[in-house]
Amino acid sequence: MKIRDKEKIKRILFITLSNIGDIILTTPVLSVLKKEFPLASIDVMSGAKGAEIFSGHPLAARYIRYDKSLKTGLKWGLIRELRKRKYDLIVDLRNSLFPLLIGSRYRTSLLKNTPRTIVHKKERHLWKLKGLGLDTSDSPFAFHVGAEDEKFIENRLAELNVRRPFAVITPGAKSDLKRWTKEGFAALCEMISNELGLDVVMAGDREDTEIINSIKKICRAKVFDLSGKLNLRQFGALVKRSRLLVTNDSAPMHIGHALKARAIAAFFGPTDPKKYGPDEANSVIIRKDLNCSPCEVAQCVRKNHECMRLINADEVFETVKKIFKKTMITAISCKN
Repeated sequence: MKIRDKEKIKRILFITLSNIGDIILTTPVLSVLKKEFPLASIDVMSGAKGAEIFSGHPLAARYIRYDKSLKTGLKWGLIRELRKRKYDLIVDLRNSLFPLLIGSRYRTSLLKNTPRTIVHKKERHLWKLKGLGLDTSDSPFAFHVGAEDEKFIENRLAELNVRRPFAVITPGAKSDLKRWTKEGFAALCEMISNELGLDVVMAGDREDTEIINSIKKICRAKVFDLSGKLNLRQFGALVKRSRLLVTNDSAPMHIGHALKARAIAAFFGPTDPKKYGPDEANSVIIRKDLNCSPCEVAQCVRKNHECMRLINADEVFETVKKIFKKTMITAISCKN
């Protein structure tokens, strides 16, 4: 049902996803809601990982944590609490029964399926708003980095004596299948350091510390390690200050995309860059053109992980060097 009385929309519930990368791809929806209803109060409900993104977010009045493993009684308690909020509009990207159970005058449709012709996840999320008659033409990502995050990174880089310009390398990913080889990352770090003259900062969450340590052991270049030491917003501040981001298909890639990082090189193997990849002019997708890729399965059928293993470090460096030099020329032109 199209919304014709926008001025009467005072309270909105935005139900988004759970994984960090998926959540970031939904933030353009939040931007549109704030643009279309500037005076409305928007509550955001997502999984536990959404807390770092939405707690204290300037566009979100309230962050509501949803744990799908909650016992039935607690789920009904949450529904009762949300009913009391008397939402005028509920936008649900989970396609759940929450909008029906909570109740609101307007809600996104549970029955209408997004057309297959719309491929990228960001655009598929935005399509859900069109049934409400909302204008999605201006829909920037809404990943917030605060002044305190900027200051934290400024101080951390100064303490480590990281020179500018520098590169950020994130070799982790939720799935092992989405990770390029540690030997490849080690060789690339050496080439970026020795041939481009950039300091290399490696980052990721605590789960990425092991893979980063294994890369550092075989890397002959100096690497600054911030793995497990930054929250998402602090990592965002790091990316904003960097000149180059090299990453797997992972949350750091989506953060870099959302913040319009100066240059992004992203590895893709089992997943489809047409659905998840960055689409900025300053980004490049690195992948092997194989019949089996993208397979979008949880386990490699061939058992040899060719889509990532066959990506050559020298080829990657040539691609990275081109995009780095292109953005450096652009930066110099802007200063003149």
